[in-house]
Amino acid sequence: MSFYETIDKITADAGIRVRAKSLEDLICKSLLATYNEITPIEDVQPKEERVIQTYSELPFLIADLINEAIVLHESELFVASKCEPIEVKKDYAKVKLLGDRFDPERNEPRLVIKAATYHNLKVEREGDLWIAEVIFDI
Repeated sequence: MSFYETIDKITADAGIRVRAKSLEDLICKSLLATYNEITPIEDVQPKEERVIQTYSELPFLIADLINEAIVLHESELFVASKCEPIEVKKDYAKVKLLGDRFDPERNEPRLVIKAATYHNLKVEREGDLWIAEVIFDI
């Protein structure tokens, strides 16, 4: 996945850095990067759809939405391989996730992510790009 990189400056946790041209794209790429840290999403077929949403101010909006996606994974074993923004504002986001249920026979397990944290959470503009950095509790 070339749209994000892992953050190596942390020892007991994991993290991602995502770049995108719009806030909508940043949110979707952050969600997909999170799922890709759980299992390679290129192996996940977009068979089912789920909608998640949250109200929160930036930068917390990204972490809170990722936490909604993690709860979805924990409760239903759902893993998204595609994301479509439905409505995105700086204090609200609603997205459609397309994917399938995690199956250890089909999907390679990677990290067990407990939560996206607020520790060193960053969402900012640099020139014409949005950049997000999110640290996970694993």
